[in-house]
Amino acid sequence: MRHPAVIATAVVLGAIMLAGCGSQGTASPTPSTVIGTIATTSSAPSVPASKLKGDSKKGSSVFASAGCGGCHTLEAAHSSGTVGPNLDQLKPDYPAVTAQVTNGGGAMPAFKSRLSAQQIADVSAYVVDSTGGTAP
Repeated sequence: MRHPAVIATAVVLGAIMLAGCGSQGTASPTPSTVIGTIATTSSAPSVPASKLKGDSKKGSSVFASAGCGGCHTLEAAHSSGTVGPNLDQLKPDYPAVTAQVTNGGGAMPAFKSRLSAQQIADVSAYVVDSTGGTAP
């Protein structure tokens, strides 16, 4: 015959474990309230140009020579393209512009094989400065 104390201990432990199941409700992976601040970062992937300082003045000529105005509206460039987003309304941030110009997306082609990382940084700085977007 088994020891009654061992059996009794097993029964008590089992009852305790079962009593705890579901008693706390549903667990959430994120808190419902946050105390303090949360750092905000761009959701754009990091590309080589995003680590460079762009020159807005040089970016103006890159915008023109790369044909950006054929697709985008940008008042500073006197362009009124309607294929891509209106950059004046979008006011993109620097990491987003560098990622989009580098990798393309949607109807926009990638320019990583046509423009250097510095040229991408320059045209990105031009777009951000011209639209009042968030600079790096």
